[in-house]
Amino acid sequence: MGDNDISVESVELALLSEIEQSSAALMKDAYLPPSEETTDEERFDPDLHRRDSPREDELAGPNAKVFVTRVSTRTPPEEIEKILSKNPDRRTNTGTHEFYTMVLMLSMRMADPSTTRFINGTVNVAFPNGMKILAYAPKEKGVITAIIGNGRDALSLSPGLDSISSSSPGTKAQPDYKVDRFEITVGPGEKITGTYSKKSGFTLNTSAGTLLDYQGLLKTEHEMFWEIYPPMPGLDIEITGKEMLAVFSFIIRAPKNSPPKITVLIEGRVKGNLWGVIPVRGSVVIPGSAVL
Repeated sequence: MGDNDISVESVELALLSEIEQSSAALMKDAYLPPSEETTDEERFDPDLHRRDSPREDELAGPNAKVFVTRVSTRTPPEEIEKILSKNPDRRTNTGTHEFYTMVLMLSMRMADPSTTRFINGTVNVAFPNGMKILAYAPKEKGVITAIIGNGRDALSLSPGLDSISSSSPGTKAQPDYKVDRFEITVGPGEKITGTYSKKSGFTLNTSAGTLLDYQGLLKTEHEMFWEIYPPMPGLDIEITGKEMLAVFSFIIRAPKNSPPKITVLIEGRVKGNLWGVIPVRGSVVIPGSAVL
């Protein structure tokens, strides 16, 4: 959901391992002690187990599900001027191009957090040829760790992507600027709210404690590569039972009348007592959507 100046698209993406769903369920039943809720009938009746096993089209075991949301708006003219003044493409006729500011949020949930935790991964974000990433944030490693340390309840991003910081929700924009409100899907039937104004940029009302840390690098003018991992890498931190969020942002130059689509490829590693370290992988294409 978004106002007229904001376009919001959400899709679900499965991160799958090479372990089949039924095999994961059998391994869990065979090697993990039964829970207190398990009855003797369930424990010794193999047919009952098969009736309760996940279907092949459901996620289980070391797999994960990611809710991917893109929020798009047209970049304010003053921000375009700032970027082009520092860019060798300044002479480009802006009348033949359009400029978009985008926030891409990934909300990851392990299929079975009781047996599996996320270790690290990579996110490739690609736009079609002919489009160019003019700015992105955050760039430096550790920026999110610092935000998490603030322990605030919202994430703010300036119109020019010069800063990404944690701030109190409900920060008001200048009264002369319209405020657009939108929702981002982070789980089944679960959403967080956000706002955007040309003056203050984006504010996402989410706890910093759910954020993954990451750093981004440009591969080409239209493709980004990100590393994602739990905060404070090197420590054996378990993130289970809640969503893990990553927030990326871009300013894109696109040919006129060509709203940019995004291809997102996620590759990660998860770990469990039953299967050790397992790679998971998935990709999705979010089609271009016009912004008024």
